[in-house]
Amino acid sequence: MQSDGSLGLAEPALTGNGAEDTPGSSETWVLFVVDEQKYGLLISEVERIVRAVEVKPLPQSPPHVLGIINMQGRILPVIDLRRCLQRPLRDIQPEDHFIIAAAPMVTVVLPVDAALGSLQVVAVSAAPDERTRDRYLRKIIPLGPEVLYALDLERLVFGDETPEDSALVSALAGMETE
Repeated sequence: MQSDGSLGLAEPALTGNGAEDTPGSSETWVLFVVDEQKYGLLISEVERIVRAVEVKPLPQSPPHVLGIINMQGRILPVIDLRRCLQRPLRDIQPEDHFIIAAAPMVTVVLPVDAALGSLQVVAVSAAPDERTRDRYLRKIIPLGPEVLYALDLERLVFGDETPEDSALVSALAGMETE
């Protein structure tokens, strides 16, 4: 753990912004676990990873928002990742981690069971089959006998809304968030 309380991640060299889908290019994903399943976010979306802290309620927030935290003077909304991913709900535990991630117009907190570090993989150009695609998946990446569900951060945070018309952004309006 770094002196600021965040967990240090190995950050392999990136190709471009880490979001390319050109076959043969590479992407770096931050890996984490929710309910024994591996998920990932592009490293370019992740600011840092810290230990979980108490979450305070945010009045008039969308149902997928657990509340807010104060991180060094920044008020950040906490997204209920378990609700979004349709995983069993549970309270945040002291041993859990928070992934601080930059979505359009807002930085958010994603509670996860454990952060696993980062992994550089060759870009996979095929998106998941539309019939089986979860609305929050960017793609599915094979990892040997397992798979990594690569998440679409913007859709997790805003759902089908645009960032400009988001109920979350409206709930945060007037608060000092950055």
